[in-house]
Amino acid sequence: MADVPHARQCSIQHRWGSGEVASSVDQLANPLDELAADDPEHPEVWISDNEAGYGVFAFAGSRGLVIWEDDEEVRGPLHMEGFSRARILDLFTMVLQGRTSEVDALPWLSGYGS
Repeated sequence: MADVPHARQCSIQHRWGSGEVASSVDQLANPLDELAADDPEHPEVWISDNEAGYGVFAFAGSRGLVIWEDDEEVRGPLHMEGFSRARILDLFTMVLQGRTSEVDALPWLSGYGS
């Protein structure tokens, strides 16, 4: 099991309602695997940094849509498209490791991408 450097207090939300505390990068693969199924009622999984108050949401489908929003709406909502599973895993890993400046540096667009 890969331990998280500078562990954050993060939560993972699975596609069909279950959630867990995230303490390892190894835990990030299962929620992303869930995006392969077709279920329009439950389109996303996400990771949230409970300390910093923001989350990154990844959506099923070919768009590769990811959304970043924070509790106080200072950063968003912001979105990007074209993310592969591997890129979503990298993004979730950044959140888990508290690498906010790297997440900030990505080319986010305003809104939810609807």
